[in-house]
Amino acid sequence: MSERITLIEGRRILKFSEQDFSVWVKIQMRFCDTDMMGHINNVSMIAFLETARVHYMNRLREIASERNLNTNVFSVILAEITCVYKNQLFLHDDLEIGIRIPFFMRKSFPFDYVVIAKNRKDSSRVIAEAQSIQVMFDYFDNKSLEVPQEFIEVASHLEGKNIPIYR
Repeated sequence: MSERITLIEGRRILKFSEQDFSVWVKIQMRFCDTDMMGHINNVSMIAFLETARVHYMNRLREIASERNLNTNVFSVILAEITCVYKNQLFLHDDLEIGIRIPFFMRKSFPFDYVVIAKNRKDSSRVIAEAQSIQVMFDYFDNKSLEVPQEFIEVASHLEGKNIPIYR
């Protein structure tokens, strides 16, 4: 596993740096994402992470299509998500999410996320660190699949580095 993810009493402790990420997604926040206290609601944050996942998967499919690879096997199901909040997020902040795959397992892989807010004074702060676990999944046969080698190669190309495999 990643050297920056540790377990304490079975709980993952996420510690990411902006430099760990090469894929970034800008998020457009809406007024309806705020709660009565004027900051972004935690439910919206989970939706923002989903937006980053969808963006990443769409980029993978685009790269695979350019290489004439079968993108039908690029199907995943979300198995778990963890989000650790570091700061509040407000509607006037500009939001970007870094997303990466730190490693692959036989049938699954995590996405790591770092959520960064930038304000008008050009300062930034970490809002949250998160991780989700995806399982390669065949929705027609309703079963998990091994992560295809083509998927690993395309993700490595997108991130500009070799992503480790632990099988």
